[in-house]
Amino acid sequence: MAPMINRRRRKETSQVAVIDIGASKIACFIARLSSEPDLAPHAEIVGVGYHGAPARSKTAASPEQVETGIRKAVDAAERMAGAHIHRVSVAVPGKFLRTRRIGVDIEIADAIVTEEDVEDCLAEGMRAAASPETIALHGFANGYRLDGEEVFDDPVGLNGAMLSAEMLGAAARQSVLDNLAAMVERCGLAVDNFIAGPYAAAEGVLIDDEKDLGVVLIDIGAGSTAYAVYDNGVMTDCGGVGVGGGHITKDIAQIFATPIAQAERIKTLYGAALIGPGDEHRLVDIQQLGVAGETQRVSRADLCEVIIPRMEEIFELVAARLPDDGLRRSGLRRAVITGGGSMLVGAREIAEKALCMKSRIGRPVAIAGAPETASAQGFAVCAGMIQIRAHNDAGCNVALGAARQSPHPSRDGSIFAGVEAWLRAKF
Repeated sequence: MAPMINRRRRKETSQVAVIDIGASKIACFIARLSSEPDLAPHAEIVGVGYHGAPARSKTAASPEQVETGIRKAVDAAERMAGAHIHRVSVAVPGKFLRTRRIGVDIEIADAIVTEEDVEDCLAEGMRAAASPETIALHGFANGYRLDGEEVFDDPVGLNGAMLSAEMLGAAARQSVLDNLAAMVERCGLAVDNFIAGPYAAAEGVLIDDEKDLGVVLIDIGAGSTAYAVYDNGVMTDCGGVGVGGGHITKDIAQIFATPIAQAERIKTLYGAALIGPGDEHRLVDIQQLGVAGETQRVSRADLCEVIIPRMEEIFELVAARLPDDGLRRSGLRRAVITGGGSMLVGAREIAEKALCMKSRIGRPVAIAGAPETASAQGFAVCAGMIQIRAHNDAGCNVALGAARQSPHPSRDGSIFAGVEAWLRAKF
């Protein structure tokens, strides 16, 4: 009897690693990606590692400190995964991003829009996304027009003579990318690509309905706060401000004259962004700076009065950066708060007051294999980068804003075409 032949195509698997270098924490995720014909790409977390300590000054950490953090985070992730990694995707913080709105027009050769026409249109937009000293990271197609008339999100197959696309380009200074790459390379790793941090956080936290209806994602880190604006299912703006949760820690340390590490502990255990009933009678002992064994007793209400103004400032700075034109701002009725700073009690209430939007706290969407600690708000960027890599490796054109609208991948199958020239020149 002849042996039975299994004609089902094999499931393809690959392994990817991502790193988020923050001001107080460096995190590394390793995931196993698998794809099967006619099925959505699937990611499984096999390794998680992180290393961090409170920032001790207003200046950035030294390269040696960052290198140590990367090595420890990667080592922990590799031990959990039982495998070594050699290449990583690296997140670019929102405060380093530069965005540009682009309009692209191309002529249709045969009067029928083809996949190549759409790809040429998007590629032209990517070339225009960066200024002379920056490198384009992503291009998000916000809409298409055919002969001046708005058309479907996927114009392939329609008749017309001129295809136009409105795009948002996200870029970063070459020096920023060089510095990030240099720190990673010192740890014996190579950079696969760069991913905008706000984009990654949004992909890790937001649901499709929120993107369709209009939402602003706010990722409160230690040294800065990133934001991403979505409307009609695609990103319309992103960026960051240079104030984050670490500034709250420093405020506590300065006002109550306590060490930075103690201030972080006090903020985590007793801090809140709202004053509750009886907080003026709940007392907290705070160790004094430079005097061993001496403590100061303050009420929790006094502690909250230090935290609240800084939280309000963070959201007000983000609000000042949001698109102010009526067409885009009209769709913003909701905010999602994530990142380590969102874990403070009362963060949502402060956001609703400052932004005048309904808000929620966003945790990363569950990924198979991820431990409970990796599902906290502080790991939203890493979780989102894994999601992006899973879709990219399957050929889905996520970064061009067509993840759900169009099944057609870019010509080279990569969402990171904007950094390919940088990588070729560097390596």
